[in-house]
Amino acid sequence: MPKVLFQKNKKQASVIDPLKHAAKLKEIEERHLTEGTETEEFRLDYMGEDEMHIDEEKSEFSLSEGEPALNIGKIDLSFPETIDEFQDSPQCYPPSYYTLSSKERLLLLYAENFRKQFVFSHPKRRPMVLALPNECKVQKFVCTTIRPTAFVYPQLISSLEEISKFVADFIQYEPLDDQINLPTRLISPDTLLRKRKGNSYEMATLLASMLIGAGHPALVVSGVAREETVINDQLDIPYPFPIEEFEAEEKKPVEEKSGHKYKLRPLPDLESHLEEEMAEVHRKKAEEQNLIEENIVRKQMEDLELLAVDRYHYRRSHAWVVIINNAPWSIKPRITYTDVNGDVVEAPPSAIFIEPSTGFICETSCKQYILVDSVWNQYNYYVNKQTYQRVGDLRWDLRDTTDWEHMLPGEPPEMRVYKKSSDENIAEEEHDINDEKHLDAICIWVDKLHIGLADFEQRFPNSAKEIQYKGAIHERFSPYAQEDGKVMQLTLFNDNECRSPRVRYEYYENRFDLMRYLKYTYATDKYEEIFAKGRNDSLKSMEYFSDHSMQRIMHFFSNSRLDSLECVELNPGVTVLHYKGRSDNCWYREFEYKPDSSTLKKVTEKFNKGPSYDVVKNDIATRTFLFQQNKIVLKFHYTFGALTATTVEFTKPPKPDYGKELVYDEKLTKIYKANPLDPHRTNLELYRLLLDQLQQEDRVCKQFEKIHEDINNILDLRKTEKSEPKLKFRIFDPLRNGAARAIRMKQFEEEEEHKREVASKPADFLAPYLIPYKHQEELTPEQSLYAYNECLNDLKTRFVNLLNNLQRQYEDLTSESKSLTRFLNKFENQFNNYDYRRLVEQAKALELNKRMVQQRLTLTHEESQKKYEEVKASLLKDARLNLKTDEMKNSEESK
Repeated sequence: MPKVLFQKNKKQASVIDPLKHAAKLKEIEERHLTEGTETEEFRLDYMGEDEMHIDEEKSEFSLSEGEPALNIGKIDLSFPETIDEFQDSPQCYPPSYYTLSSKERLLLLYAENFRKQFVFSHPKRRPMVLALPNECKVQKFVCTTIRPTAFVYPQLISSLEEISKFVADFIQYEPLDDQINLPTRLISPDTLLRKRKGNSYEMATLLASMLIGAGHPALVVSGVAREETVINDQLDIPYPFPIEEFEAEEKKPVEEKSGHKYKLRPLPDLESHLEEEMAEVHRKKAEEQNLIEENIVRKQMEDLELLAVDRYHYRRSHAWVVIINNAPWSIKPRITYTDVNGDVVEAPPSAIFIEPSTGFICETSCKQYILVDSVWNQYNYYVNKQTYQRVGDLRWDLRDTTDWEHMLPGEPPEMRVYKKSSDENIAEEEHDINDEKHLDAICIWVDKLHIGLADFEQRFPNSAKEIQYKGAIHERFSPYAQEDGKVMQLTLFNDNECRSPRVRYEYYENRFDLMRYLKYTYATDKYEEIFAKGRNDSLKSMEYFSDHSMQRIMHFFSNSRLDSLECVELNPGVTVLHYKGRSDNCWYREFEYKPDSSTLKKVTEKFNKGPSYDVVKNDIATRTFLFQQNKIVLKFHYTFGALTATTVEFTKPPKPDYGKELVYDEKLTKIYKANPLDPHRTNLELYRLLLDQLQQEDRVCKQFEKIHEDINNILDLRKTEKSEPKLKFRIFDPLRNGAARAIRMKQFEEEEEHKREVASKPADFLAPYLIPYKHQEELTPEQSLYAYNECLNDLKTRFVNLLNNLQRQYEDLTSESKSLTRFLNKFENQFNNYDYRRLVEQAKALELNKRMVQQRLTLTHEESQKKYEEVKASLLKDARLNLKTDEMKNSEESK
């Protein structure tokens, strides 16, 4: 029968006695301490500490001073539980947090036996992190602390970068109190999400849980890191992310047209290039020599990096996460390559590291990690047995038992490798059931992880997070945490100590003015604002200075503007407009004016050349209006074969009297023809051209006033938007629409209550007629009589109009019924049965409607009389009216 490859690693221990080998282990420890022997494995594991002149560390067995190696990481096999302390605690922990199941006890027994055997075999190796106390002070196996969970938020679904950044932002990193020794606790990821503070081991466990839930083959790594990584010091790290800057739209280079199909053969090169070739040879030799020197320096630097910085260089415990690509249990697509034989084979497992305190993803050759002691996931625990100098030299095939020691043999099932001899003809799926019988670690005691929508949106503790890098300060804020909608701010400095600021980048979201980006340069005192599409003024960006007398530039979305305006440049006395895609081919317009009076001095317009198929095209290239000189200068596009451009200069004639036409004087026109063969313009054509330019001049003057009015409105609006910023939110935002919905429901309930009150109270017929006297405390008899009569007259008029309408309907129906009856009697014999029956049914319907209207007329008449008497009696009893009996009698007699 095939045997499991991991059978050789199994230990014979049906009943585990924790004190069985205590005396022997103590004897071995004392012998090593007295003799001071140093094995080859210890030197390789600690990467040549004897060459690093750290003699004081050679004789130490443990991380703590004077503590025996056998006691470090010891698991208490008495299995203490804290039921009395946490059963009814305010934290409401589930029973699995403060109790141990039978399988958990078995795992702890197995882990303690594995730890003792490992210390016995490798007395100089760093101790393992196998079981640590949780938040309820109960030792739990580290593999069972991982709780794979998938979240519903799009950012946390299968995105390696987003999950890593979220954990680094959501949890506040706390370095270990004792960086030399192993951690004293490992709280569950569920508690860490609620507490939002944890050390590297706890954050790595949470990150691994989220990555495994998203489908990534992640494991927690326990090892040694540099001091900067352990204390999360990023002062010597440059800003690691790309800076999102707004860049103006680049103009596409003009494509040069290809030459003619048939060209002359170029002349042969008869000059000698020996000197150039020799210079090239010497340059290549110099480059090779420089490359060799650079490699030597790089090798020396790499060797220097292996030297210990201090006596604790190889002893600072830290935890991070590793992603093993092409892992046997991974559900991700396999990475393959084509070998020399042309076969597609699976690539060997490779790894990348993720630092939980920062969320940075790096290769295994990064310099911030020094040693890898062990790794684990929810299935198994693996101890590193490789001899290496750098972490980048590690091999990450966990199935190789010569490189990795497995605590639970054969777990997970995808890791099981079977050996069978060549003469055995057994299918891969058929194995002895005893070979499949292994102790697994699938016994998770942690509750399912949960992140509320409010916590997910808040993201940072206290809704803000600030990180200082080398020469940069990076600040981030939760959405809606800042009144102006700021979500990120990056400040770059001229010095590494962040004292002299150079430029500041600000990013915004959820603003009504659609501002997304602001860049401020300290040296020039310049601001740059970027907006998203959707503004009423189609503003795209603004560039301005604190000094309003300096230049301002506004960019617009030309496609959404009627005038196709793309850019406006504002200078003292000069305004330049750039257009794009106009029907009149105008792309440039410049206004020169007096700043004090805004009187135009000069206007220059530039036009693109019209298409060749446009018959009525205007070939004007530049048009200039000289208001002070009373002239109009036209410059036309270059014609074929011309070296200069044709120009026409008009001196504007005096304005004619009202009702008279403009008189054209050819002496006031100067013409320069670039090509004498061009057709000569007649006086009529020049006269019409002059009239057209005069009309364009009036239009340009009006546009100048309108564009300055629009610009002033935009500047005033921006001033208001910056001083009083307003934020918006989506319709389906449950966090903010909840309050808005509560307000709307309250208003709806108030309206319904008002309707019920109105329905329960009797109708107030007199209220509309007392509105003119609402400021008087008491009405006079004349005013009371007038209101009384007006109310009754309006009621009577309403009923009279209603009765008249009903009477009119009744008469119309009666006339129509009589006409239809006469028609049937006269032409009874000329209809077929179908038409006759249809007409008879129509006559019956008319009779029915007539009876209904007659009945309604009778009921309305009776009701009107009754209603009139009720309203009259109600008015006589109304205390608001000051009525006298004599006046009432005279009023009745007059009626």
